[in-house]
Amino acid sequence: MIRIYTIPQCGYCTELKTLLTDEAISFVELNVLLPENNVEYDKITEITKSDDVPIIKVDKHLLIPNISFKTINEAVDLIKKFLSGE
Repeated sequence: MIRIYTIPQCGYCTELKTLLTDEAISFVELNVLLPENNVEYDKITEITKSDDVPIIKVDKHLLIPNISFKTINEAVDLIKKFLSGE
């Protein structure tokens, strides 16, 4: 399962969602500004020490902007790699 932690005005988040949709890769989006997502997002930011978005969770793997990937295309490539089991 892919979970993407986003904020509505984030252009990178929008680009990521578009690319994943174009690749027919399903995901769950969690708007980190909504109160119902606060606890989960707080746990993620505590682990990653980053509040940048989009943070991507692919099964047990966390992909963090500027740490795990530099571009949204790199993020999509990493997601595909994890989904393929490489």
